[in-house]
Amino acid sequence: MAEITSGGLRKLKNFKKRKTAFYSFILLVCLVLSSLAAELIANNKPYITFYKGGVYFPLFVHYPTAKFDYFSIRPDYRKICKRENTTCIFPPVKYDPIEIIREVESYPSPPSLEHPMGLDSIGRDIFARMLYGFRVSISYAAGVWLVAFTFGTIIGCLMGFYGGIFDITFYRLMEIFFAIPYLIVLITLVSIFTPNIILLIFISSLFSWGYLTRYMRSQVFKIRKLDYIMSARASGCTTRQILFKHILPNALTPIITFSPFFIAANILGLSSLDFLGLGVMPPTPSWGELLRQGKEYFLEAWYLAVFPSLGLFVTLALINFVGEGIRDAFDPRKY
Repeated sequence: MAEITSGGLRKLKNFKKRKTAFYSFILLVCLVLSSLAAELIANNKPYITFYKGGVYFPLFVHYPTAKFDYFSIRPDYRKICKRENTTCIFPPVKYDPIEIIREVESYPSPPSLEHPMGLDSIGRDIFARMLYGFRVSISYAAGVWLVAFTFGTIIGCLMGFYGGIFDITFYRLMEIFFAIPYLIVLITLVSIFTPNIILLIFISSLFSWGYLTRYMRSQVFKIRKLDYIMSARASGCTTRQILFKHILPNALTPIITFSPFFIAANILGLSSLDFLGLGVMPPTPSWGELLRQGKEYFLEAWYLAVFPSLGLFVTLALINFVGEGIRDAFDPRKY
């Protein structure tokens, strides 16, 4: 245990030595936490409302519209809070990502003090859609990574450990399966089912685990012939002990170092699918959908393309910096 702790501390120290990776990791964590708390940053419901001597929390509790003498399907708290003797404390951005702002003459609308990134082609706040869209992108990328990582690790480990007929048969099946065009399958499934984030994660994972499987297979092939594995066999260790105690911890190192780049590729992949109209369906916030609007209104609304492009560039750069730091931290030549 002490040896494992010492090795982990050494890797952490090596990671912190690479300043670009360390500060990129901190900034990336802040962005992820901001997206997870998006409702607290951009929302058309106030944190607290003081109305007729009562205290209400519309952001956290759903109230009937009659409670505020506002007879409509849903209360417009910005109008309610303009009444006399009514006080509201709103989030920093008083708009949610699917709300259409009616107070503007034409759409898309350029950046202003009220809307720092402007409004999109149907009048929704771009900052709110960027914030919520980042949560969709990072959830998709993390979901694909988790599913593909799990299946790729298990199957690749078994192929590399047992080898022989099992390995050859499974590898040929993989070659046949991954020869199927991914985009054609995606278009077919999207035309049959209404695409959502869960379906997209499932489809993408289905065509992504093979890359991780090949990495794991090659690592296990190399490790299983080493002296310490032979010693473990001679000492009477079971197959389960050899796999989970000796092989898997050492074989996972290249997979871990590859993971940030895999996540970055999936963020870019979802944006590409949304740009083509094959990703999440409207009105779900999406960076790719904003980019598609930017292409359509490029000359008259530059901000529709600039802000999501900048968001993609910064996110992918941060993840790649973190990936390089992890790769150096796990590199045995560094220590």
